[in-house]
Amino acid sequence: MARKSRLFIQGMPHLVQLRGHNREPLFREDDDYSAFTHAMDLAARRYGIAIYGWSLAPERILILLTAEDKHALGRFIQHIGRSYVPFYNRRYQRRGALWDNRYCCSPLEANAYFLMVKRFVECNEDGICGRHSFGAEPSGAIVLHPIWMQLGSNPDERLQRYRDFCRTAMSPALVERICRALDQNCLLATMVISQQLEKRLERPLHARHIGRPRKLEQNPVARWTWLEQQAEHFLQQYGYQQIRLSMLERDPLFAPGGPALQGNGELRGDGTTGCLRIVAGQHSDGVLSRLWYTGVMFRQSLKDKHIQQNHQVGVEAFGAEGIDIELEHLMMQACFYRRLGIADRAELHLNTLGDAQDAEAYRQALRAFYQPVAQLLAPEQQAWLVDHPEWLVYHDDILLQRLAPAAPQHADFISTAARERFLRLQQALNRLGIVWQHAPDLFPRNQYCQLVFEWRSTAFERNVVLSRGGRYDACASKVVGRQISAFGFAFILESIMSLLSYSRHCNKSTTSVDIVIIPEQPRVAPQALLLTHKLRQQFPRLSIVNDSSTLRLTTRLKNSQRSGARFTLQLEGNGQTIQFFDAQTQGHGKSSVEKITEILSRAIV
Repeated sequence: MARKSRLFIQGMPHLVQLRGHNREPLFREDDDYSAFTHAMDLAARRYGIAIYGWSLAPERILILLTAEDKHALGRFIQHIGRSYVPFYNRRYQRRGALWDNRYCCSPLEANAYFLMVKRFVECNEDGICGRHSFGAEPSGAIVLHPIWMQLGSNPDERLQRYRDFCRTAMSPALVERICRALDQNCLLATMVISQQLEKRLERPLHARHIGRPRKLEQNPVARWTWLEQQAEHFLQQYGYQQIRLSMLERDPLFAPGGPALQGNGELRGDGTTGCLRIVAGQHSDGVLSRLWYTGVMFRQSLKDKHIQQNHQVGVEAFGAEGIDIELEHLMMQACFYRRLGIADRAELHLNTLGDAQDAEAYRQALRAFYQPVAQLLAPEQQAWLVDHPEWLVYHDDILLQRLAPAAPQHADFISTAARERFLRLQQALNRLGIVWQHAPDLFPRNQYCQLVFEWRSTAFERNVVLSRGGRYDACASKVVGRQISAFGFAFILESIMSLLSYSRHCNKSTTSVDIVIIPEQPRVAPQALLLTHKLRQQFPRLSIVNDSSTLRLTTRLKNSQRSGARFTLQLEGNGQTIQFFDAQTQGHGKSSVEKITEILSRAIV
């Protein structure tokens, strides 16, 4: 079978890895490191390689670089091998190859991943110790990438911000993604860039998970109930008050998106409208309102007009205009994912839209730019030109892709105050240990301002949105009729449910069933019913299920295990003998109906 062609994308930085043959150490003494760096510097100058960072360890070598083409990168690695390997073999009296197979290489999107990969290389994020560069050191050998130059106006400021960035915790999911992309010679990039490059190169570029896909649970009712209970208890701890929403909205205020039903209104497309109605009825200003809701939301597909529904748990806060409420909400979501056991597979993506005037100025510039070619756009794209022209910049249409480089840049329309505000938020997130990524292509459907964010997971080899939200002061003020600050987000329960079932680290004890009673024969079903009634009176806090279905006995016993029930009671013979199983202790036994209450009491205590 032909081996996979190495992936190289011109113009992108690449992360290169070398390992020792049969796990043999690559460095044994201090002079070995000096010899390798000397060979690496000579090879970089000869073949025009820009090195941004490196890490040398006995277990492996990592180099973050940019090459002019694929051949230059190959000759660079070859030159290092022809210089360092003979030196190593002579010194330690060995023969043969030093590298383990071919070198691994992973291209990466600089805007999203450069600083994270540089930190991964230089800060021992994978737990391997050795020697490494840091920042712009050693001086003269490290090339300063444009992303690095954006950290500050002078070398000291750039180095200080990079150090602050390196002090925060790095997501284990991000470390795993970098290692997997490197081992599989795949791309590290956002979903938009990945899809564009996959179409252009006509090959899959994303890393795949090893092994069979995990099977989802056939009966997710217990896990769904547990998830809603977790959300309710969690939000009560933060002092948020639950409100009830109707399914129909006669006069959508914020984000109409549900289909109209014969003049009776629209199916609810969001829960923010109901929250705004409550706030509008409050005539006292300066009061911080904390509300949350849960329910089904509807949206009509733009392409096929089908009704799509999803379940959400929404959180809204009114009356807080600073970044404190934004930090609280982002921290809440991070803590909630940690409680569910999926924090290592959730990533925060941020973007700043500036204030309402900044966002509108950017949209006006885009409308003027795309107006001469409006007749060439599809009907859906023409509708975007009116309401959301920013979506045209990142669309995968061939015409729009050709126009995108010349389109107005969003960063040029963000005010200095908005930039400083976003920077303070980033610094605060770093201090809190929340890993984040700047996603400049994140433009939501609703009329947000300042901050917009999404928590995403790539556990399914594609981006899945777990929650999204942002600030919408201008829109809320317009709806309420007075100046008000508004910030909120919504958990997408279907996505979280899928991730819970997929994750190997999720909490397995998500059932509400404690005891399952199974009559072995239909003739003892009445005795099983009486026993169920007796146990419910004896243990009112336990959930007890009577499985008198017509399924086979083995099937009912398996269903009891799948439900997560701790005790399974099987009535045998004439219904006077019980065979019981304790899932917690894996204990089996037999008892009479009269003594089973005593046995359960001792086991529960």
